[in-house]
Amino acid sequence: METGMFHKAEKYAVSKRALTEETSTFLMQNFGCSRKVYNLYTDWLYKRLEEAGYEGGNRLPQLKLPEVREFKKAYPYLKEADSLGLANAKIAFEQAMKHFNEDCDHKTYTKTALKRAKSGTEALSFRGLTGMPKFHSRAHGDLSYTTNCQYPSEGNSLKQPTVRLEGNRLYLPKWKDGIELIVHRPLPEGAKIGNVTMSMDPGGTFYAAVEYEYEKRRDATLRDAVKAGDSETLKDLKILGLDYSQEAFYVDSEGRKANYPHYYREAEAKLAKEQRKLSRMEKGSKNWEKQLKKVQKTGKKIQNQRKDWICKEALKLSRKYDAVAVEDLDMRQMAMEAHLGKKAYDNGFGIFRTVLAHKLEEKGSVLVKVDRYYPSTKKCHCCGACVSEIALGVREWICPECGTLLDRDENAAINIRDEGRRIFAEYFLKQMEEEEKTKMRAAVRSEYRHRKKKKE
Repeated sequence: METGMFHKAEKYAVSKRALTEETSTFLMQNFGCSRKVYNLYTDWLYKRLEEAGYEGGNRLPQLKLPEVREFKKAYPYLKEADSLGLANAKIAFEQAMKHFNEDCDHKTYTKTALKRAKSGTEALSFRGLTGMPKFHSRAHGDLSYTTNCQYPSEGNSLKQPTVRLEGNRLYLPKWKDGIELIVHRPLPEGAKIGNVTMSMDPGGTFYAAVEYEYEKRRDATLRDAVKAGDSETLKDLKILGLDYSQEAFYVDSEGRKANYPHYYREAEAKLAKEQRKLSRMEKGSKNWEKQLKKVQKTGKKIQNQRKDWICKEALKLSRKYDAVAVEDLDMRQMAMEAHLGKKAYDNGFGIFRTVLAHKLEEKGSVLVKVDRYYPSTKKCHCCGACVSEIALGVREWICPECGTLLDRDENAAINIRDEGRRIFAEYFLKQMEEEEKTKMRAAVRSEYRHRKKKKE
């Protein structure tokens, strides 16, 4: 056994019974101020791009963003909000710019922008490019802000952490009275809070998502075997292969199907009915706002059902197997396909892989991602022969070499499992090396911040 450091988050609902008008006003004020700062940065960016004559086709020009304090001079009410919440709004904007520069092609327009251009409402411009930072709207549910926990150190005069969860009461910067939460699962002993995100759902319920770091003992058998190159221990590895399935969520290497209940499909008729009612109402009216909340509440329920099922399924697999192998599929690209979009988003297989990876990491293992171009479907798991092509509609095929009748998904899952077993040691070793590099970079950043504070 060894001790490892893990990051996790718990989401707690704010007790409605103890929620006062002052607390509600404080939270709404911080939501609004964080959104305001983000929108001010967006407006600032648009003006700079217009001045530079930017039309897309390449990365955003190098721009130095103004400090938050400059906005506070123009809008004094921002001083009443949590300064760390406003700083995180700036960080979120920087991440949005980074996403546009690194993950987007800088020339594709959103469907909304194309529709507006077609109807003559608004001409195409850089504002409609996919991934370009957009204005945040209160009407679309952008009701949240994030604050960080600061701890006492030589560089400050703090006597206790600025964010604390004592019992069922959460203490935040600029709100010393604390907020009562419904704590269904307490934080582990010795947990160190990193940040807290306060939010409000369409139903009017406030939530606190507490991100924290904690120590946990885990089985070091596999990690030690990989480091030592112990092939005997790895030979008996209990590994499962999963092949993504639009209908069943996944098919495993033992022939089982996940049989995911398609929550969106089940609620689609009800959601469409509520949306039709909304479309017939005058936008901005009281009835429209009430109906919008009903639509949002229905969508939120679907999301919660999906997350609940995914977490339980990931926990079940992590407890039963030493390791799990999956294909490294680009789920976002798959969802963009016209005939796969709804099912891909409803399944949430990308979230499932993230949760499963975390569960296996806590156990002392790893989620092995097989290269997406590995011919798992076209390769016979019995003799290893590969066929040139298999149409998407073909669910069974006969191997031309050995004559075995193969189920498309089960065969792919077996091949993924075998490939995962073959690359397990090498893949796990790379993951551990990357983990060490991440720790070193974090330590360097922490040391740099500490020295900077000392100089100031």
